[in-house]
Amino acid sequence: MAGKAPRHRKKIRSAREGANAQPLGGSEGGAQPAVKKVGKKEAEVTNLLDKLRSTEVDERVWASAALSGMLLDLPAVTLRLLLSRNLIGLLIERLADSSDSVVVESLGALRNLAVTQPLSLLSEMHNKRLLLPLTSTHLPLLASLLPTLLGPTPPPITAPLPSTPADREAAQVANEHAEHRRRLFWDWTENVVFLLWALAESNTKILASLNAVGQDLIVFLGALVRVDGDEAGGEDAKGGKKGKKAAAVKSVPVGVALAAAQTLHALISSNPPAQAHLFAPASHSTLSSLTHILSTPTPATTPAADTADHLTLRVVSFGILLDLTTSSAAKKPVNRASTAALKDVLKQHSDVLVGLVRTDLNQDPKSTEGGQPPSGTGLDLVALEKKLSTLQLSLETLSEWCASLDAEGLGAIAAGGSSSSSDEGEEEWNGIPDDGGDVEMGDEDDEEEEEEEDEIIQKDPHAMEDDDAEDAPLALTESALSLFTSLPSLLLALASPTPISFAPPPAPPTPAPATLLPTSTASTPTSLPLPLHPLSALLTTIHVRALECLNNLYITLARSVDPARSARDLQQVWEGTLGLVLQASQAAVSPKSAGEEDDAEDRHMEVVMAGVGAAWGMARVGLGEGGDLIVGEQATPFLVGIFSHPFATAATPAAESIRVRVCGCLGWLGRRSTVSASENETIGRFLLSLLPSGKAASPLAPTPEVLLQAIDSLIDLYSDEDSPVDVPVFRNLGFLERLDDAVPGVRAATKRIDKKKFPELRARADGALENLVAFVQYRRDVAR
Repeated sequence: MAGKAPRHRKKIRSAREGANAQPLGGSEGGAQPAVKKVGKKEAEVTNLLDKLRSTEVDERVWASAALSGMLLDLPAVTLRLLLSRNLIGLLIERLADSSDSVVVESLGALRNLAVTQPLSLLSEMHNKRLLLPLTSTHLPLLASLLPTLLGPTPPPITAPLPSTPADREAAQVANEHAEHRRRLFWDWTENVVFLLWALAESNTKILASLNAVGQDLIVFLGALVRVDGDEAGGEDAKGGKKGKKAAAVKSVPVGVALAAAQTLHALISSNPPAQAHLFAPASHSTLSSLTHILSTPTPATTPAADTADHLTLRVVSFGILLDLTTSSAAKKPVNRASTAALKDVLKQHSDVLVGLVRTDLNQDPKSTEGGQPPSGTGLDLVALEKKLSTLQLSLETLSEWCASLDAEGLGAIAAGGSSSSSDEGEEEWNGIPDDGGDVEMGDEDDEEEEEEEDEIIQKDPHAMEDDDAEDAPLALTESALSLFTSLPSLLLALASPTPISFAPPPAPPTPAPATLLPTSTASTPTSLPLPLHPLSALLTTIHVRALECLNNLYITLARSVDPARSARDLQQVWEGTLGLVLQASQAAVSPKSAGEEDDAEDRHMEVVMAGVGAAWGMARVGLGEGGDLIVGEQATPFLVGIFSHPFATAATPAAESIRVRVCGCLGWLGRRSTVSASENETIGRFLLSLLPSGKAASPLAPTPEVLLQAIDSLIDLYSDEDSPVDVPVFRNLGFLERLDDAVPGVRAATKRIDKKKFPELRARADGALENLVAFVQYRRDVAR
């Protein structure tokens, strides 16, 4: 079965546009200090750190505000200088400052570091105990103040009558101060949430630290995911019951609510402890809020500036509820009723995702033409970036939904099969480590060891899944078939490049030699105007995500009881997908030095991987019983060529996935009813070339995953002894003898897989070896 496309956690990197480029607060009395122009010399830059320690409040506010703005586009040399002088430690110290404005500005500076700089800085923040003030001081204080901010607005202070000018001025100052404190609270909250969002997506060590306060954190985030004052009763930010009067609450600013939802999504993604917390009674109001947001279209009264954020919030809410329904906590008897209700909500409001998938990237009224900005204004570009970011998020969520084992309540497992989560309870082997290192194998002499292992096995998002539950046919309902069969052509359109897609990244700015702060944005001219590069990157990612969604969609459709019914537009999508793979494979593959990255090239490789996977799924649907997919004569040599493409031969998990998918797709092409003997022979010889000869490994050096798929494809290819190609190819060309000769080598390769580190892979390898031996014996009996 085609491997599922990887899950994409909602990266903090997509939040860069929300980072604060301006100072966030002001002085305690409401008057903001003037932010002086910072000089270019080293002494003037590092003087900021000295001012952070100043005893004067205004100087500390000025320094923290200046740093917050500078850190968004600070030259690397200046940033390294500041970091070497304990910038992060000083900012964390200021989180306990007596001035709220200093605290908020320091949080803003840390936030901007988190969303613009390498992830290693998040580890440094964690090592310097950033979570301690956040969780022990800031979260409890924010939670205690939140009900007041969401409660009825106190009437403005008025001067007593009769009043003097001094009385009226004092009243005005008091009102301005109250408004300033209100704005400061939301800036404070947003900065804390953004930092938690970044930390939750950094690494498992930090995530474990967040899990230690997981219940309180989830309750707090849930209290923020409210945008229209809809929650009557339920729990407050501290988890306590609210009275009836609390029904008339005010709205959380939609930007803060969106950041809280994204943080919540990051926290529960592939994190069973947090998922269990969200099912707890203290979080029931959070589930109600998420359900309400998902089921409520953007109100007509929503300000235009908040409309895009509200739509994104609905998509994130869908993703959170989807994660819950596929979690291990959802299977517990106490949560089954809630899970069934959530699945119904997802089914009823799938239009939130499907509506976005109908976006036409080429005909959109704000699309670019000829590589020029739509209107030349930054605001239009920012709005378009937000729209494309929401589309990307919807594709990632839809991809996960399509890949869920029971189509999220849209279908039922037929033939008595059972459903299980795609993310919990299954082991997958990462045949090639993410760092490109060697695969660790066991010793052939270690076969007698049968110790049970309790180790965490690294999951491979593109590994082959052939559990019994995943192979069980799905009885999709009519509504499910209607929904799923309408998606392929839409996804193909989104996967098709636009004129500005796959643009190379812009050259870095070239500042003057003596400048430590950014003074120039001059860069090497490129074919694409600099303001359009963010749009190009988003469009490129959308193309990849659309193909990955198509891949996952056909996995589900291939498992339906009647796959041929879901084959609408299959021929067009098949040809279009292979065309996209061809375009991506023809992209230049340039050698890269250690540590160097090429985003455009990586995206081309992802297109090849997702496209071949989608082709595999389409072959299962269109070449199975009742299918009528027409496969051109160039398809087989094209796929064989992809197997040896540089994208597929690199020592990376993605390259291994491409090779696995090629083998799986060829197995279906070679056994279609219209295949010629010569094409079947080409496919058979290619797959046999991946098998060992005697105990000698194949010169093509397939990884265990590739070897197992080659064996599976060969057995499926020649399991029908009555096939028209069986005699002229399998029997007359000695394929049986070649398979028999491979058995010792397969057995040796199986024994080299360390059952302690890769128990699931070893079990599948043992099964493949057993199947190969049985198949050889069966064909021998047929030949007699």
